[in-house]
Amino acid sequence: MKNSFSKAVFSFKTGILKPKLEDLFQESESILGTKDVSILNFKKRQVLLKHALEHSSFYKKKYQGLNLDDEGLQRPEDFLKIPPLTRPELQANFDAIKADNVAPSHYRKVTTSGSTGFPVSTLQDRRHPETPIRWRILQWWGIKPWENQAFVYRFNKGFIERFKNKLLWWPTKRIFLAAANPSAGQLHSFITDFNRIKPTLLQGYVDVMFEFALYLLDNNIKIHPPKMVWVTSAPLFEEQRELMEKAFGASVCDQYGNTEIPLIAAECPAQQGLHIMQDTVHIEFVDENNRPVPPNTTGKILLTDLTNFAFPLIRYEIGDEGKYLERACSCGRPLSLMDNVRGRRAVIIETPSGLSIRGEHIMAMFDGYMKLFKEIQLHQEPDFSVCIHYVPRNVDQGTEAVEKMAELLRQRSRTEILIRFEETQKIKRVNKKTPLIISHLR
Repeated sequence: MKNSFSKAVFSFKTGILKPKLEDLFQESESILGTKDVSILNFKKRQVLLKHALEHSSFYKKKYQGLNLDDEGLQRPEDFLKIPPLTRPELQANFDAIKADNVAPSHYRKVTTSGSTGFPVSTLQDRRHPETPIRWRILQWWGIKPWENQAFVYRFNKGFIERFKNKLLWWPTKRIFLAAANPSAGQLHSFITDFNRIKPTLLQGYVDVMFEFALYLLDNNIKIHPPKMVWVTSAPLFEEQRELMEKAFGASVCDQYGNTEIPLIAAECPAQQGLHIMQDTVHIEFVDENNRPVPPNTTGKILLTDLTNFAFPLIRYEIGDEGKYLERACSCGRPLSLMDNVRGRRAVIIETPSGLSIRGEHIMAMFDGYMKLFKEIQLHQEPDFSVCIHYVPRNVDQGTEAVEKMAELLRQRSRTEILIRFEETQKIKRVNKKTPLIISHLR
């Protein structure tokens, strides 16, 4: 009865405030059921490219000589001839990339955190919100958007923001925990509220969710199991997943997205890889020459937002690495799979001889030890030496494990660099994120 009332109020408010959302959601679901998504994906790229050539002065200039004005995009392989959009280009050409035929009311400006370099700004097209894709992912896990939800953030929301959120979502209950040094009282209050409202969804950044999970385990505290735990914004160690699932009593859904394109791929309950939202985004995994790499092979990621006509992002080199998975998911959904993103390609450990150690390799090396730590972070200094900063779960744990981790990294670097380690109380945050690697080489 209570759920029916929440659904009715939610549907009424959605129909008044954002009447197109339900239509967009139903349209997105029908696409997966009745069409070849790869064909639809290519058609959307054709439309987007034509729009960019007509309404973005940046793309008109960038694509000169490609004969795209007359012929357009004829075959999928022709898309590979288009030069990628780099982050420096995006930073330097914001006004030129913006489409000249979109009213200001149809977009909003967003800016990245700049955790791995200078921040960049883009526009998100309000006419094509991410909400229907969010509903799609929640539906996979049996969660309705009007059910109670809980969130673990790094910083506290202000009173006005919390009041607006409460008013907007009533009678659905949404609770928030600011995980940046929460007091015992704040943790107790959040856990009490959590068990009272019994949210079906618990969501947050990987590192703060892991920290909350460790608090529950270390203090033997039980919470009402949600239907799913949604984590994002950082690489997920498998040991972190295992401990979170134990603490929360629910499966963890890993999701890939960023400020520029929030919902790119996500896991379904089968957890056999991340389903790519091919009807709203085109993703490529390419080599240094921007040619496709084979399935199951790591490559740099290029993204094309198929729904953003206010600020076209075409073959955008985001700075991440990932790979297609050749297998199909046992769930039967017609969306290709990608592996969990393990880190940014721009942030690596380097040696004086030019050897590069990527974040995904470091994660694989360290994965057997993460249960002993709340957080770890690698700092590479200008002299190439690396310090492993770590926060142990318990005072008498971690030293032996971090010694082994240091030796593994020393061997992987062919003993070219000095590896040391240092216990700390808190890992360094870069804006709102906690990167695995911080490099001071340049």
